[in-house]
Amino acid sequence: MKKFGISIIIPAYNEEHYIGPCLESLVWQKTKHKFEVVVANNNSTDDTKKIALSFKAKLNIRVVDEKQPGRGAARWRGFEEATGDFLFSTDADTIVPPNWIESFMKYFKNKKIVAVTSMCNIDDPSKSNKAIFKFVHRLTTEGSRIALGHYCLYGFSYAIRRDIYLKAGKINKSLNALDDLDLGQRAKKYGKIQLVRDMPVLASSRRFKDGMFKGLISFVGPVLQVVMKNNKFRMTDHR
Repeated sequence: MKKFGISIIIPAYNEEHYIGPCLESLVWQKTKHKFEVVVANNNSTDDTKKIALSFKAKLNIRVVDEKQPGRGAARWRGFEEATGDFLFSTDADTIVPPNWIESFMKYFKNKKIVAVTSMCNIDDPSKSNKAIFKFVHRLTTEGSRIALGHYCLYGFSYAIRRDIYLKAGKINKSLNALDDLDLGQRAKKYGKIQLVRDMPVLASSRRFKDGMFKGLISFVGPVLQVVMKNNKFRMTDHR
């Protein structure tokens, strides 16, 4: 198997309506780095796999299967199959900017930085919803940094050094919504997690189809769960 310096892992479950634009955004990356794309197919019953494989002429892409259901299990499988020294993560319903790879790799020139993550916007047609999401996302991001002592890794946009990923104990495949945050908690022990503020990815607003409030709870809930768990541990330890 050919080895690449960078691997981009995308967990996918029934993403036929979204994975095409996601992969197309990787086709248009402006980077000097060679990279592979690993789509971790998590029991999709639609055309997700077929659409991903249709990009073989445009990308160095592989589709691997993971039978255990869950985002954590799928991302873990993708990371297991990846060959890169730098492991990137995004989601199948996310579009990354053209300079995504290049921007992250510039930060990795600093040996003290073990992982890089970035913000996201949503493609909601409502300007007010976009503004609310942006405000809450930034507030949660900075709040978690203060509470946890580091920035969280966001599954829709992060990269980590392979050696650090291995030292940190890899992704916990039993987790679903918290696999990215959990990995960040362990990776922080080995160096700095860098946040890129000015290069957001664009995520689908489908999580907000039942209302902005419910969508925000599902989005920021996992972050708050980790923060509260961490603070509870600190209080107990202090006593």
